Amino acid sequence: MRANDAVVSRKSIRAFEPKEVPRALLERILEDALRAPSWGNTQPWGLNILSGKALDRIKEECLAAFREERPIQPEVERPMTWTEAETRRYKGLGRELYETMRIGREDRQKRKAYEEQVILCFGAPHLIYLHLKSGFNVYAMMDAGCILQTIALLATEEGLGTCFLARSILFPDIVRRHARIPADRTLVMGMAIGHPQPEHPLATFQSQRGTPEEFIDWIDE
Repeated sequence: MRANDAVVSRKSIRAFEPKEVPRALLERILEDALRAPSWGNTQPWGLNILSGKALDRIKEECLAAFREERPIQPEVERPMTWTEAETRRYKGLGRELYETMRIGREDRQKRKAYEEQVILCFGAPHLIYLHLKSGFNVYAMMDAGCILQTIALLATEEGLGTCFLARSILFPDIVRRHARIPADRTLVMGMAIGHPQPEHPLATFQSQRGTPEEFIDWIDE
């Protein structure tokens, strides 16, 4: 697969098969991903990969916390304000997802069921937790995005799927209890990885993207 094919075909997978990915394949993807660029070659990232009973415990406890409506306590501040264009894209994604699943605007029961699937990482058998040294600077956050995107592209090349999941780190005390995140590190992001369910609407759904004219300005004089 060419790099261009991996970039264009990559999408967030929201429906995974329960079968685990062979350990050797995950190891190869992660080792190759360490070639991702970082500022000054600092490579500030740390990666903990959860599977099996350890991940099951996290999912179960996070689902219980969600159902109890426990306050969320992410260790990285979540964005709360956006530009008009960003708001339009964000809301548009949610609308497209619910339309894909045929969930009506007023169907609270089905919407909550979908939110619970997010908490359960869409059934993914593996979850990658990325963490950075506490007190990290903005360059390290850029580096974190680089390595996660690299993992996502390498996974796509292998026929696997991924999904960045900010909701997987909303209850960091639960994650830390089972994922061995070092005390001096900040939990930044989780990413599901596994085999997509071939025909599931949430595994074939691909979000709309902006046009080059929206983002790119060519200056040559």
